[in-house]
Amino acid sequence: MVKRSLSITIATLLFLAAPLVQAHEARVEEVINNPTVTCEKAFSIDVTLEIWNRILDNPCLMGRLWEMYSFQPSYKVTRVDTDIHVSDPSGITGDIRQVGQSDHARTFFGTGWFDHWAVPSSFTANGVVIFEYNTDRNGLSGEVKILIRGNNGISRFAIRIFSGILTLRIDNRFKNNLEDMKKIIRDIANDPNKVREALTGQLLSDFNKVFPEMEINLAEE
Repeated sequence: MVKRSLSITIATLLFLAAPLVQAHEARVEEVINNPTVTCEKAFSIDVTLEIWNRILDNPCLMGRLWEMYSFQPSYKVTRVDTDIHVSDPSGITGDIRQVGQSDHARTFFGTGWFDHWAVPSSFTANGVVIFEYNTDRNGLSGEVKILIRGNNGISRFAIRIFSGILTLRIDNRFKNNLEDMKKIIRDIANDPNKVREALTGQLLSDFNKVFPEMEINLAEE
């Protein structure tokens, strides 16, 4: 049972690539200054700075588009007050909030846990995800840094034991998720009407607020 619990704990922590902000500045600083594990990943993407910043600023909208495109894992994304609540079919659950931004950076803070009978409720972790990026001739390139800190001694012990596996799995999940997300981004940048035609109701309204038709058309010219 201990082995099973630890393996599920690892899966829980992987979700912090899209992490809860319960929100004291001190908790953010604690994760940044004393993480249990750190993962850094370079990335590049063919998109304008303006569109990329809007994408990072609207994770709930992007999560709903992810569902519409039927990508895997099948994340469920909902807004809870000022937080974004995210879960996937395995029971990995987390809440996320943006806590910092500049023209070329975004910072998120979150908490992840596992909604599963076999996992003790004490297995939780805070995480900080920092995106830093600049424009280049191919669009954007930058680095994402994921810092994770267990909320208690048991969680930190488990993270340290499996830090190598955990870092590899986070790296793989980020890479795979980004490749799928690029397909959505290409449609938003190059064929936004294709996206609009598939949307209805509040989702269509939200998309038009974030990506006004006139502004995208001007950017294409």
